[in-house]
Amino acid sequence: MRLRRWLIIVFAVWWGWPALVAAQPAEVSLADYDRLLRAAHAAAQRGDLLDVQALAAELAAIKQVRMPDGQLAQVDQSWLTTALASGDPDLPAIAARLGALIDALAPPGTVPAEVALRQWQAVYNEPPFNREGEGWLSQFLNWLFDLLDQLIPDLPDVPVPEGPANPAAFTPLVWVILGIAAVLIVGLLTFWARGVRRNLRAPVKAPAGDGEDPVTFGEAQRLAAEARQAGDRRSAVRYLYLAALLWLDEQGLLRYERSLTNREHLHRLRSQPPVRDLLAPVVATFDAVWYGFQPIDDQAFARYEQQVAAVQSLTKSAGTAS
Repeated sequence: MRLRRWLIIVFAVWWGWPALVAAQPAEVSLADYDRLLRAAHAAAQRGDLLDVQALAAELAAIKQVRMPDGQLAQVDQSWLTTALASGDPDLPAIAARLGALIDALAPPGTVPAEVALRQWQAVYNEPPFNREGEGWLSQFLNWLFDLLDQLIPDLPDVPVPEGPANPAAFTPLVWVILGIAAVLIVGLLTFWARGVRRNLRAPVKAPAGDGEDPVTFGEAQRLAAEARQAGDRRSAVRYLYLAALLWLDEQGLLRYERSLTNREHLHRLRSQPPVRDLLAPVVATFDAVWYGFQPIDDQAFARYEQQVAAVQSLTKSAGTAS
């Protein structure tokens, strides 16, 4: 009798061992758990009940999930088994709940927020998002294309014949639009080039002194004498140069304009070679002393005064003769 009882116990244990093993809590990694959830979610979304039931069986056997830091998290998917036990399972509701579980998990390989921010900044700081680092040519072309896009109306739909393009087949309207666009482009480029030239070329004007510039020959002569007496030969050179230009202006031989450079004043005297030849050394000395900060001694200053006086003397005699 006792032997029979032991045989029954051994047989029962042997018969129920697979069930006992299956009942033990199954442990999977977070990546495997996430993969099963996503597979079940996709199957529920496409309405594949058999696939959802097979995956639900695998999920129901999982009781523990090992997180990336090594800790174990308890999970329970009995709700999925209960939802599938009904005669007509609500697969959209199951898909929604599985999606919520997926969103609650930290997907494997998620980029940290700091790294994602640095990656976003690296992309955002490059063109075309960031134009601060663009060169002047790129900025000008962008401005030009934007302006043309506003000025030129949308081109009408023109049927394009098959084969090589034939310019003679263009309609008159297309030629007119192309001509207007070409004129606008040339005009804009010319305007831009003049602006660049005006900004890059520093006109050599008669620089302003401490006070207002003289407006008459006599005033310029007086300021030159005062600067000479004060020992400021550099300012005296400047006032004598202005005196020469103002004298020519008062004689009607040269229109003095502060916006013109020294060389442009000489160029205006090209029809009067004697006057231009006398004014040229005055301009050269003024440029060297005023702009080049070249020192000038008493002898050189005396020669400079003689040159200015020669301009005055020649033009005075010319004016008397005329």
